[in-house]
Amino acid sequence: MKYRYCALINIILITASGCTTDHLIKNKDYRDKVYVSFSQAENLAQNRNEHIFSVFENNLSLRQTEALKFLYAYMPLNDLADCTGEFFLANVDMSLRTREETPWGKIIPEDVFLHYVLPVRVNNENLDSFRIIYYDEIMNRIKEKDIIEAALEINHWCHEKVTYQPSDSRTSAPMSTILSARGRCGEESTFTVAALRTAGIPARQVYTPRWAHSDDNHAWVEIWNNGEWYYMGACEPEPVIDRGWFSEPARRAMLVHTKAFGAYNGNEIIINSHEKYAEINNLPKYAVTKQIYVKTVDSLGNPVKDATVEFQLYNYAEFYPLASVMSENNGISGFMTGLGDLLVWARKDDDFDFRKISVAGTDTLILTLRSHNAPLSIDLDLEVPLAPKPLPGPSSELSEANSLRLDAENAIRQKYINFWIKPDEAKIFASQFGNDSTKITKIIDRSMGNYRSIINFLNYTPDTLKKIAISLLEVIAEKDLRDTRENILTDHLMYSVPFCTDIEDMDDSLFIQYVLNPRISNEILVSWRSYFLKNLPEELKINASDSPALITEWLEKNIIIADSENYSKTPLTPIGANELRVSDSRSRSIFFVAVCRTLGIPARLEPGSMVPQFYKNSEWTDVYFADQKHPSSEKGFLKFTSPDVNPVPEYYTHFTIARFENGRYNTLEYEYNKRINTFKKELPLTPGHYMVVTGNRIGDRILSNISFFDLAKGEHKTIIIKIRKDLIPD
Repeated sequence: MKYRYCALINIILITASGCTTDHLIKNKDYRDKVYVSFSQAENLAQNRNEHIFSVFENNLSLRQTEALKFLYAYMPLNDLADCTGEFFLANVDMSLRTREETPWGKIIPEDVFLHYVLPVRVNNENLDSFRIIYYDEIMNRIKEKDIIEAALEINHWCHEKVTYQPSDSRTSAPMSTILSARGRCGEESTFTVAALRTAGIPARQVYTPRWAHSDDNHAWVEIWNNGEWYYMGACEPEPVIDRGWFSEPARRAMLVHTKAFGAYNGNEIIINSHEKYAEINNLPKYAVTKQIYVKTVDSLGNPVKDATVEFQLYNYAEFYPLASVMSENNGISGFMTGLGDLLVWARKDDDFDFRKISVAGTDTLILTLRSHNAPLSIDLDLEVPLAPKPLPGPSSELSEANSLRLDAENAIRQKYINFWIKPDEAKIFASQFGNDSTKITKIIDRSMGNYRSIINFLNYTPDTLKKIAISLLEVIAEKDLRDTRENILTDHLMYSVPFCTDIEDMDDSLFIQYVLNPRISNEILVSWRSYFLKNLPEELKINASDSPALITEWLEKNIIIADSENYSKTPLTPIGANELRVSDSRSRSIFFVAVCRTLGIPARLEPGSMVPQFYKNSEWTDVYFADQKHPSSEKGFLKFTSPDVNPVPEYYTHFTIARFENGRYNTLEYEYNKRINTFKKELPLTPGHYMVVTGNRIGDRILSNISFFDLAKGEHKTIIIKIRKDLIPD
């Protein structure tokens, strides 16, 4: 059916265009560049040739061909691994259609269309067929409107579908966001950009990776019209363009940026140009800015080329790199930012240097690369940009009319939510589960618009497996309940059971958390258990339980690592990585854990370091691959303590810990807001160099401390986490 649908769209487009030899990419130099990158993608994805490239065997027009080649040339690795040529062709057809059917489609410049309308991917979301399913509904809302009016109207449509709710880091696909009627700002903006591009309106997601004045971040949307970019809050309609609740905070930002898909060379401030995308600095549209320069030198004062210079902002109790810029031949790197304080960190290999700066008083900073010896403790007082005088808002008449419209849109969304299963109905359904009825009621409530999938999964689960099915639903993430189909849940249930010898003992926490559980990191859930049981080598399936290292060896032989190719940072699914035979390092770690769990071996990504581990002989064993640096298998042991009781220090709120690797300290990924007294008595950590950051926000100032220390093999060390209360004396 999908193939016939795509073919029909092709016929319509070819007929409508009247000319199949008209280039989509008219700039020959750029077209040649695209074709070179496409050939590289062909080579990279040769193991999925039938899935990805056989679509070119269809009778495609020249425009379809060039659009597809453009997407393939620059898409991240996960799209080559987990999507099909038919999927991309169907989306290409809708983009070409809207270019013909909208008044602005015919006047949008070629480069703007290629980079900001044609791409399906917005950021790091899971892709879906949103553009195809919702095309008619969106287009019917914007008849006889100009591009700005259409953009504002589409944002109202988006607000009817979705409102804000915080959630985990996995970015749901637009249709999944609609299904649950809510999403965090990254999901709202991804959804809104997808809706705007569906109507042929050039759009992009922009975001401040971290606010300067608070521990948070935000994403919103920009639209293009007549050579200019305008902004609006995603799913947060205002009566006019260039307004949002974040307008004032954005004037205090230290960076607002976006990624342009493809080999972009537009007339904007480009932080870094990569082969497949460009990082663009949008901050001058929002805030007062200043260009600062950093000169990186060695111990003899000679300029250092290709040093990585990170411009770090205090946020979430860590110094987060807003941007990383490579130094040029003269050792110079530059960055345009806001008028606050930054920690500037230069590194190359294992040598580094850093300095706190106030941007307003800095023009050029010199950093000297060298090794640093622990222990070392430095207090830092930091200031954020001052709040400027507020901008004038829309007229009271416009605001009042808009407010009434928002109320009506809230009612439309609520009407959809009211069609979800009622609490009383959920209780009746759950009552058949006896003592577990309360659990089921809570699970159904958390599944939101996906409740039918959860009910179907439970209905078709054999009675003997109902208990373990409930355990599966309890252990996965809340977002998984909201967008995972029943067939995927059934796959993970039915193909986990054979590895538990006693069904009555299936509530064992080790089995539930680290074998049954399909959630490994922030990847989309797919049916990888049945797939691997069918496709793994028989020898591996037989022997891996006794020797899990065989899985590591098999992955090393069969998977090529290409970290830079997966720039979206969206993990490949284990199935996609196996089909493509190319992966990034993190996706390979997820792949390893998935294979282990398929074969009944408890496995995980270690909390903190995210190193893959398997459980055998009553202990967790780290897994490192041949292309990775193997730290000592022995551990040091770290204990946190604090004299502070008000407030009790919390991770990512008052403190973080980071381990030194390749010239920088990488924050260990423990839970947000985890209280210091809930950490294990001792954390088993890889020996090495460590850094603890603490911080305390007092108004527009931050009282921070950076402390460096070493942890040796077998050492038991106690670190006192103390929240600073006083400014550094003048």
